[in-house]
Amino acid sequence: MLRTTALAVAVVTLLAMAPTAAVGQPPGVSAPGAEREQAYVDALRREDPPAAERYVALRDAQNLALAELDRAQRRYNAGGPALRPVALPQVQQARRKYAETTLALLDFLDARDRDSLAVLQNRIEELDRVRQERGRARAEMEQLLRE
Repeated sequence: MLRTTALAVAVVTLLAMAPTAAVGQPPGVSAPGAEREQAYVDALRREDPPAAERYVALRDAQNLALAELDRAQRRYNAGGPALRPVALPQVQQARRKYAETTLALLDFLDARDRDSLAVLQNRIEELDRVRQERGRARAEMEQLLRE
């Protein structure tokens, strides 16, 4: 049970430490993380309101699943050896639900990251074309100076 809790804490911590702004933003848990997350949600609402609502729904589902996992683990641990077999299916179900909701959130963030990367790659290609055009213009102007 400690391993699952440690894994959950590690996942949430890693998500909270991920970069913010135009790339994928995970949910924050701590107060500073909550501020970052709120800034992300606000930016997402301005950019893509349906995506923001989807993110909030996924985040809330993950938080609920994590809370249920915590409750199930506490019941399991408090039950003693005699009641643990009864509580174990609830813990396993809560773990599955938490994994499902976390994967759904990660899928959302990965899709947003892929979209962001595509936009940035297009912008880079555009800037490279402009630089090449400037290089050609520069070469022409230098040629005029030599004549």
